[in-house]
Amino acid sequence: MLKTLAPFLILLISFQTYSQSSFKGVVTENDETMFVNDAIVEIEGTAIAQTTDSNGSFTFTEKIPDGEHVVTITKEGYVTGYFLIDVALGKSIAMTNSSGKKINSNSIIINPNKKERKRREKASKEQEKIEKKIRKEREKTIANAQKEKEKRDKLLEKNKKKLLKQKKKNGYDDEPEPVIVEDVPEENIITPLQKKYSEILNVSPESITNTKLYELVEEWNGVPYLLGGSTKKGIDCSAITLMFSASAFNIYIERTADTQYLSENTEHFRRKEYLQEGNLIFFNETGDETKDITHVGMYLANNYFVHSSKSTKGVAISNLDEPLWKKMYVASGKRSKN
Repeated sequence: MLKTLAPFLILLISFQTYSQSSFKGVVTENDETMFVNDAIVEIEGTAIAQTTDSNGSFTFTEKIPDGEHVVTITKEGYVTGYFLIDVALGKSIAMTNSSGKKINSNSIIINPNKKERKRREKASKEQEKIEKKIRKEREKTIANAQKEKEKRDKLLEKNKKKLLKQKKKNGYDDEPEPVIVEDVPEENIITPLQKKYSEILNVSPESITNTKLYELVEEWNGVPYLLGGSTKKGIDCSAITLMFSASAFNIYIERTADTQYLSENTEHFRRKEYLQEGNLIFFNETGDETKDITHVGMYLANNYFVHSSKSTKGVAISNLDEPLWKKMYVASGKRSKN
C-alpha cells in the first residue's frame, strides 16, 4: 500500500515545497524614472539569479521554494538593495522591505553610492562647462556675422556716396550705369590642417572644408576613454558626438548613444555609400538592430569616422572596413536640427 502511495506523496510534497513558477520585477533608481540595467537580482540560499535588461526588468522563471526569502540587488556604483518575498501555495508573492512595508514589483528602488553620486555630479558640472563653451562660441559666431554685415553695409554706403559724387561732378542727368566690381578670387591656400587630414582620410585637401570639425578632431585626438567622462581627462563616445555636433554643425543632440539613435530627429539608414560628413554611426556588440546601441561615432569621409572607445584607448579615427567595426555596425543616422 505504501509503495503504491509513494509517488503521490512525493508529488504532494513537491507541490507544497514549490508553488510559484514565475516572478517579475523592475529595478529603478530612487526617483523611479531611471531604469537600472545589468543589476544582479539573486534569491539568497538558492541558485536563482537574473540580470536586469535595458528597461531594468528581470523575470525568475524557475520555481521558487515556499517560504520567506531574502532577495539582493547588486551593481557596481550602487548601494546593495534588499527586500523580502513570501512565497505560499495558491497566493501571489508578497514583497516587503526590512520595515515590513509592501513594495511595488514594478519599482524596486536601489540608490547610487557616494562615489557614484560624486562622479555624476562631476560629470554634470563638466557637461555644463562644455555646453556653456558651446553657447559662447555660438554667440561669438553670431556676433562676428553681425560685424561682417555691418562692415559690408558701410562699404556699400561708401560706394554709393562715391557714385553720387561722381554723378554730380560729371553732370549726369540720368543715373550712371552701375559700376560692377568683380571680387578677386583669393589664392587657394592649403592649410597644414587640410594637408594632415587629407592624407589620413586619403581625400583631396580641398575637400576638407569644415575647419571647425577638424580643429576639434585635432584638439581631442588621443584623449583617453572614460565612461561618463566629458573632459580632457577622459571622455566617452556620446560626449564626443554631442560636442562635435553642437560646435561644428550647430545641432544639439542627446547625451547617450542609445538616445541619440532613438531620437525622432535621427533619420536612420544602413547603406554606407549614403554617408556624409557629420552623420552619426551606431554600433553594438553583434550589429543586431534589435539590440540596444552601445557605441556611436561621427562620420568624416571615405569610410573614416571619429569616436572615443576602449578598443582605441580614447579619441581616434577608425575605418568602417576594419573587421571589428564591420561586425558591430548597426546603422547610420542623419540628424535634423531640433
